Amino acid sequence: MEDPEQDIASVIFGLTTVASPDLQRETVETYMTKDVAFEHPVCSVQSGPNSREKVLKVYQWYRILSPQLDLKVEHVVFDTKRDIMYVEIVQWFKLFFLPAKPLPARLVTRLELQKIRGLYYISRQDDFYHTTEFARLVTPPIGPLVAFLLWLGGIVSYALALAAQVAFGVWQPTADLVNGSGRGGEGGNYPGDHDELYETPATSPDDRKDG
Repeated sequence: MEDPEQDIASVIFGLTTVASPDLQRETVETYMTKDVAFEHPVCSVQSGPNSREKVLKVYQWYRILSPQLDLKVEHVVFDTKRDIMYVEIVQWFKLFFLPAKPLPARLVTRLELQKIRGLYYISRQDDFYHTTEFARLVTPPIGPLVAFLLWLGGIVSYALALAAQVAFGVWQPTADLVNGSGRGGEGGNYPGDHDELYETPATSPDDRKDG
């Protein structure tokens, strides 16, 4: 790649949504180093002599599992000092044996680039999914259930932390002990509050006249 920030979207499409296995192979061999490493929640390819061929097989299996695939590159950040790129992607991946309609699943891909004779090549790829997004990717019907369980986990964490603080005084901020709340007493505001962002502006005719 001459300009990774501009070129990476077409490279990703060549790896994932391209219609021909020949074009997919060409993309892997053109833009990845021979010893490329690959990490994903369900598979891993360690860097080694011609590990690129193993990564190609991973991408081929990816397309075999989902013949109908759609993908959108939403955001790209390129750290030119470290030659590391972060790409935010949304994909619609449908396992061929599941009748369920695919749901959009978001991931962040971290790419380590290697510059050789003025061109950039992918030397390592790491794919990161949130738990809910990965559930939506693999088995769309259980996506809402996973989201609910995570929400429930947040509620349980809040309740258990409060119980431990009240019952045993464990990990309790000083402000809570002095004032009986986390607000730091009357009139206490924190930099992250920004209450004006949450106030609904007046919309009555009288208010508009006063303005």
